[in-house]
Amino acid sequence: MYKIFQENKALVFPKIEDNSLEFDATPQESDRYDAELLCDFLPEWLDDQDEGDTFIHEVGENAVVSALNSTFKMAPAAGGIVVVDGQFVSIVRHGIPDLPKGHIEKGETPEAAALREVEEETGIANLQIVKALPSTWHCYLEHDQWTLKRTYWYLMSTTDAAQPKPQTEEGITEIKLIGNEEIETFLKNTFRSISEILAQDLRQVVAK
Repeated sequence: MYKIFQENKALVFPKIEDNSLEFDATPQESDRYDAELLCDFLPEWLDDQDEGDTFIHEVGENAVVSALNSTFKMAPAAGGIVVVDGQFVSIVRHGIPDLPKGHIEKGETPEAAALREVEEETGIANLQIVKALPSTWHCYLEHDQWTLKRTYWYLMSTTDAAQPKPQTEEGITEIKLIGNEEIETFLKNTFRSISEILAQDLRQVVAK
């Protein structure tokens, strides 16, 4: 199931997995009609204030990719769930609990970006990727341009014993370790994309 989040609502494609979307693929002529319909619909959905989810059942991967490429500027990002003694590292950015992440630079792999961004935002070094996790997708309006961000997530470990240091210039005011007693509060107050897509992985961390 592929979901795009915009604030507290989501556009849901039940028959599509996010790893099946080939954004560099050339759309087929057979997908043109569905792509045009979706292109017409997306601005309406973005402007709609209804927080309910919208399900799109009969549009194929190529048509979805064509419509998304026509509607959004792509801004890939990467981040991590850093495990420390059965807890995970959370940041507070602009007052909202979050996970460390940031934009992928040109020529950078998602893995390298995730390690770099997590270290920059938290001050935690000696990070290692344990495994890849599901990606999240969300969109936002920036400089009058709708932007679609895919965030590649990774489970990480560290041997760093240093005190974390929040990257204040990025709006990060606090770094917390979230354990079993705090996990549900974190999931309630963080972004919906994280609470829905990564909840299982986060709960597994604190359950060990």
